[in-house]
Amino acid sequence: MNSFYFIFSRFKKLKSKKGFLVFNFYLSLFLITLSLVAIILTDSFTQGYKNEIFFKLSALNPDFKISKKKQDNFSFEDYNLIQQKLSNNNYEISYTPYIEKKAIIFSNSTYSNDPYLTYKQREGVYIIGVKENFLDNNLINKYFQYKEFNFNRNSIVIGYYLAQKINKNINDEIDLLFFDERSKSFISKKFIIKNIYKTQTQNDEFLIYAPMEALNELDGSFYCSGFIGNFIDKSKNKFIQLNDNNFLIETWDSNNILIFLNSFDIPLKLLMWILMFLSVYSLSSLIFNLLIDKRDDFKMLYLMGYSVSSLRYIILSISLYISVISVFFGVLISILCITFQNKFKIITLPSEKIFQLTFLPAHFDIIYFIKYPIFLLLFTLFISWYVFNKNFKIDLQ
Repeated sequence: MNSFYFIFSRFKKLKSKKGFLVFNFYLSLFLITLSLVAIILTDSFTQGYKNEIFFKLSALNPDFKISKKKQDNFSFEDYNLIQQKLSNNNYEISYTPYIEKKAIIFSNSTYSNDPYLTYKQREGVYIIGVKENFLDNNLINKYFQYKEFNFNRNSIVIGYYLAQKINKNINDEIDLLFFDERSKSFISKKFIIKNIYKTQTQNDEFLIYAPMEALNELDGSFYCSGFIGNFIDKSKNKFIQLNDNNFLIETWDSNNILIFLNSFDIPLKLLMWILMFLSVYSLSSLIFNLLIDKRDDFKMLYLMGYSVSSLRYIILSISLYISVISVFFGVLISILCITFQNKFKIITLPSEKIFQLTFLPAHFDIIYFIKYPIFLLLFTLFISWYVFNKNFKIDLQ
């Protein structure tokens, strides 16, 4: 330890012969700290973004859906049959009927220059018929404007973007136009908006939730239908079997969604790793200049009986000293940035329709503050060991 300070103390007190070594020291501290903060925050922000997007997609997509292979209309008799099959297999799932119908929404809108002049606004939408307990228990409940509401026979829940487009709000009435298979004609039905959900995805523009009973009153058959369920054990969705050739089991392809989201991480993380290598390069430059600037001190220690291994240990100790300080400040700054971002939402996104988020969430994971500092410490030690072995020489003349 005394030899460590013999080499390092005068340097720390800004008594280096040329002064460049001191600058290189603080530059290395700054760059290593910056690179550690950058790579931790990059992982935190990208994972936070992916988690939020994936959660929204999970809220709007079923874990599995059962439909007819021949694309025939799906009826409640089919539902009762499948419900019995699922119950007999003792799957640990909660499920609900999933009914989808095409519809056209009609809304009385006004012109901006003449509020007394109205016109009929038409928008194509998909109506999802569900039981009331689905809206209570599903992930989409997180995105409701009101957590508790009366979802009766004439109620619907629409997306935020659709509500803006047709200029409607809670308790407003809208008309939906359906095609009735029995009469081969269009039927109009009036609904009351009881809630608005906001996932900030494009589904908010065309996806409407309605009570299944209200849709069943129309013709009892559905354009697309099946089951949606939430598994207690998510890995079991691929093991569902009905042993019935009339039905097709479709699972939500979450793996490809994750692969797609992860593909955007590559360029960002590549830049952060380049920054980290550059910061370690600055440390290698510091070690190289230290060997030159302190060669007389190393020579003195060598003549006093220090071996090359002991001198190498001194250099590695100096490198570790710099890295530990950088890691401490890097971890501290990263924790503060993540905390402040989640609490005060400092970084906002320019377009919620493009990025599907209003602000960039930061994901906190303790593993970030373990694996990257450990890698940084080991890597800096390796670089310092390599630079020492490559450049250390003792001139006894």
